[in-house]
Amino acid sequence: MVWLASWIVPGEQRTEWRRSWTLQTWHWCNFLAESGLLNRAQKLELARFCWSAFPAAFWRRCDRETFLRRVDRLRRSPLICLGAIALALIVVVLAGGIIPAARSFASSPIPRPDRICVISLNGKFRRLRSETLLDLASAWKGSKLLDAVAPYSWGPASLAGLRRTVPILSARVAPTFFQVLGLKAALGRTFHDGDAQSCGNCVVLSHEIWQLQFRRDPGLIGRHILLDGSDRMVIGILPRNFHLLSPEIAAWTLLDSAAPPFSNFVERIGAVARTKDGASGQRIESDLIDLSENAGYVFPASLLVVTSQPAQMRRYLGSYLLFVFLAVGSAVLIVYARSGTGLGRAPLSLRDRSRWWSFFVAKSVLLLIGTGLLAWSTVRWLSVYLVGSVHPMANGIALWFFLILSTGPLSWAIHDQQKRCRICLRRLGTPIQIGAPGYVLLNWSGTEMVCSEGHGVLYLPDSQANWLERDRWDNLDDSWAGLFREE
Repeated sequence: MVWLASWIVPGEQRTEWRRSWTLQTWHWCNFLAESGLLNRAQKLELARFCWSAFPAAFWRRCDRETFLRRVDRLRRSPLICLGAIALALIVVVLAGGIIPAARSFASSPIPRPDRICVISLNGKFRRLRSETLLDLASAWKGSKLLDAVAPYSWGPASLAGLRRTVPILSARVAPTFFQVLGLKAALGRTFHDGDAQSCGNCVVLSHEIWQLQFRRDPGLIGRHILLDGSDRMVIGILPRNFHLLSPEIAAWTLLDSAAPPFSNFVERIGAVARTKDGASGQRIESDLIDLSENAGYVFPASLLVVTSQPAQMRRYLGSYLLFVFLAVGSAVLIVYARSGTGLGRAPLSLRDRSRWWSFFVAKSVLLLIGTGLLAWSTVRWLSVYLVGSVHPMANGIALWFFLILSTGPLSWAIHDQQKRCRICLRRLGTPIQIGAPGYVLLNWSGTEMVCSEGHGVLYLPDSQANWLERDRWDNLDDSWAGLFREE
């Protein structure tokens, strides 16, 4: 072991170093053998001594003080900070199941999704019977801008799984709903025209609820399950990357014109349609309003909204990204309020200011993305663990959980940014306490930290007794360079 470790030592010192360590080892072995003390404990101690030859040889090649100084310098660098945050973000993505979810949102199983539009009837506490919705859809089929129309309605429901009854979202659609979309089932089949008479109690399940509650059992097709206490026969499983209307919809049944009235809230009723070439959303809205009035239904123009399928997905994702941008904007304002005075008084160039703020924004964005993904995956995991499915309110709960959870990373980002050099962005060191808290009205009391590269000194007060008692950054000129020169 000593011989192997000696090869780490520089060549001109290797022979002498190897001889010194070999003599120490043999003298120790001979002493223990002659004294009769060569027991198990002493052998372990001797083995540890031999293993210590490797770090000793390493420090002989690399000067210890220089090495530790370089490691400390690297630890304080901004690239290491961003790299550590990026590594934590990668761990969250890999462990939280983010990649499969992102893949499912990135692709669509619907052919020509740009020609699919969603017709939404907005308005709180609107109540419509199923036959009213079907009658409206029949009137909309007369539009010359649409090839086909199929109504839908969705809301909360309960599904009896293998072990428990779980809350889900359930949609009721026309028999031609999936035909209008051009969507094929991943397993089994979807609804066809004529199923209203021959398959009124059929149900199509989402891929996620099939995986969570029925363990991806292919034999589920043709079996009966309980949906809202009613017996339903499973005829198909939808593709994993189908997320139209609401990603949390787990069961799809047929609209029944003989059903009692049902309550609908904002964007829970409407229709999907396949548009003709050149038809814009504004033209379709005007045409559908006229057709509705001719059929005897008067809707204010603001209550009937037509959006394309890609636009609906962008709006769904944009609502979540909006929270991130608001959080970033709030963080920037907080940092400016806390450290803007000291930064403004420092004689920094525009380039240094841009680097300082760019580093903070990059750090905060990475932290917020990681926090958002962590909140999303945690809430979904807890929902599956507690209720056996992804709760319909899981995404909304994840948003609020993200807003609460993000205060910790943002506070750390502000604290870390405040204690970095305004020039090289390295973490400041050698904190020195100056003054006394009892004399804040007459003198300074706080902590001073110096940049290891000699760029400047930062003063942080213990408390802000007045407006002048703020954090202050002072640049150091070239006359100080001799104190920071490495030997």
